[in-house]
Amino acid sequence: MKRILALLMGIMMLVSAFAGCSNTANTPSNTDTPGDNTPANNNGGVTVDENGKRTITIYDSEWLGTNLYRCTGWNNAQDLIADTFFLMDPEDRNNVLPRICEGYEISEDGLTMKLIMSEGMKFYDGTDVTPEDVIASIQYGLDGSDWGYGYSNIESMEADGKDVILHLSTYRTDLMHFLCTCFMGIIKKDCLDTMTDDELQWGAIPYGAFYVDEYIPGDRIILKPNPYYKTNLPLVENKGPVDLDYITVIVADTEAFTQTTMLANGEVDVLTGINMEQYAELQSIDGVITLENTYPNIEYFELNQDHKDLQDINVRKAIMLALDRDAMEEMCNGAMKPAYSMITEGMQFFSEKAEAYFKDNLSNNVEEAKRLLAEAGYTMNGEGYLEKDGSVLEFTFLSRSSGTSVTVAQEMQLQLQEIGIKMNIETIDWNYIYERMADDDYDAGIAVLEWAEAILVLNYAYYDPNTKSDADMQVYKDLVEKAATSSDMDQAVEYVYEAQMEMFKDCAIVPLYSDVSYCAYRNDINGLVVCGDGSLFYNDINYAG
Repeated sequence: MKRILALLMGIMMLVSAFAGCSNTANTPSNTDTPGDNTPANNNGGVTVDENGKRTITIYDSEWLGTNLYRCTGWNNAQDLIADTFFLMDPEDRNNVLPRICEGYEISEDGLTMKLIMSEGMKFYDGTDVTPEDVIASIQYGLDGSDWGYGYSNIESMEADGKDVILHLSTYRTDLMHFLCTCFMGIIKKDCLDTMTDDELQWGAIPYGAFYVDEYIPGDRIILKPNPYYKTNLPLVENKGPVDLDYITVIVADTEAFTQTTMLANGEVDVLTGINMEQYAELQSIDGVITLENTYPNIEYFELNQDHKDLQDINVRKAIMLALDRDAMEEMCNGAMKPAYSMITEGMQFFSEKAEAYFKDNLSNNVEEAKRLLAEAGYTMNGEGYLEKDGSVLEFTFLSRSSGTSVTVAQEMQLQLQEIGIKMNIETIDWNYIYERMADDDYDAGIAVLEWAEAILVLNYAYYDPNTKSDADMQVYKDLVEKAATSSDMDQAVEYVYEAQMEMFKDCAIVPLYSDVSYCAYRNDINGLVVCGDGSLFYNDINYAG
């Protein structure tokens, strides 16, 4: 077998600042039994509560449970209770870092994958993490997880000493992605064997740095550290149990202003998500750091080629050329970033060539847009709109009823009006937008895909089934499949580039922007590891080395 991830951990530990992550100074402490009281005398760093217990407080959204294979959503702080097999490198999405696993091996034909496990890992109750736990967990996901399709190429599994061998029907790059996601980890086999899905929702015991000690619905969750915890993650110095007594995760539905006040006053140490108003307010507060923690996403729109005007590729291309994404970013006060390709820089298999082509040929060229519209036979009427054969060039853009897309749509409307195109805006719930696009009942509509893995984005990008001819769609799908099954990273990037070029040639699917999200935290938390992509790791808090 060919070793793919050899010596990575040892190499990474020699790299200063942990590959783009920073770590504040560490302070040694003792470990006591966790308490369950609200922190007192909080100064924004690690708090000693009224019972002498060391803790921090995190504000997060409401959790849906501890069963990572059945939860339909997984919030930021939930990563504390369930480790992933690997971690996508925050600095290079085409690379993975060891976490639960030390590494992996793939056979030359790509049909056998070995997960190299560590010895001595235990669940919080002291029972060993075994290959049987790994196999049972993955099989549980294959049998009923909403995300099981991402690793459905696993045909069978077997233990090989401490390691696990996966037998695959075909090699697929998205398997590696899912091994890095929060929806694929290790749940104690005994739980899976003895509990119903309802019982597993909060009764599942995943392998992680912390476990749920107490859950008060709609209020808070008390986490205690796994005293037997081990990790292979090179981004942290502390590979063992976290040196805290407990963590309080507040999940109460609290107004943004109250959240900001709690952080400023030191009642909360970390806000896992903040809006743009909070972001602006927190800039002026001493002792608080705001940080972008955007998960890779692409907001784009489709143009219906059955529309009387949009059936002309010159019109569709003119719309694309007329859009000024920088102006949209300014209107949104930094809540979005311009996007010039469907696979953006934070995603796996990002292609600089695809982005450069779109930017150079399909954006920011108003004069070329005007030329194309004139070539298509449109002339300006007395009201400032283009028309042909007595009909105004007009279409309706479906926008979500809230969020950044409304502001972006309004700016698009103004920009297109400048060249004589009348764009109406209809705001509806996002799910109805997709329904109407699938039913061919739309002119143009916004869509969003939020994945770090390129194959998922490309497979789900087309909501309108009539955008391409059957023959052209097959060419596109074949390129995506080649990217998904290529074991050569550079070749996979090239296939993703070619697939995007197949998209761009129709001028019917238009990458527009990526939503930006932020978190905030007190800057005096000793040992909090902060990565360039906004990932937070709590392992080194109070770590003495």
